Amino acid sequence: MSIRCFNVFLNLCLSGASRGTSKELARRDSERGRSTLRWFTPDEAAVAEALATIIVPSDEDTPGIEEVCVFGPPAIVALDNLVATSPDRQNLYSRGLLSFDAWALKEHRCRFAEMSKEDQIMLLRSAQRIYEGCTEKGSPIRKAWRRLRAIAHTRDGWYFASQLYPQIRDDCFQVFYTNPVSWTWLDYDGPPMDEGYPKLAARH
Repeated sequence: MSIRCFNVFLNLCLSGASRGTSKELARRDSERGRSTLRWFTPDEAAVAEALATIIVPSDEDTPGIEEVCVFGPPAIVALDNLVATSPDRQNLYSRGLLSFDAWALKEHRCRFAEMSKEDQIMLLRSAQRIYEGCTEKGSPIRKAWRRLRAIAHTRDGWYFASQLYPQIRDDCFQVFYTNPVSWTWLDYDGPPMDEGYPKLAARH
């Protein structure tokens, strides 16, 4: 089987595996904009907040994403705004957050936000490993085979949760490190130019 044919086969598998979530995704789409958030439904916001506190945690000595609200709205609002303005993010987040819940229900008989912090961390690390396994260097056939194995467990939450991992990680870092809370912690005065750097070669 050629690489092209194999990729077509993978896409067909993915399409079939995701049909079971279509009704729930449609239900959530109908709820969007009804809460205080622009895009996240309450169920999605609960999972996103739990993931965010794992990705950028806080302790007695260092602030985390939970402290973003000190200088403005909660981090979930900033994360929600990023997703609300990006169709690509919406596709990843809608399926990924639902998949984290499906995975938690499969493994622990409860929703992701209801799990212990330790179990949440384990699931997120598993999603990271699956993502890295699907994207690490190797022959095209080997990479496609790893992806097929992940797709086979779509209903368990593995595939779409792993695909969300790099995006929500980067988005949480963006929310935290563009907030004055992180600037204060790093002893940084903030962006020196409120209009950015339109001409990098020009002296300021």
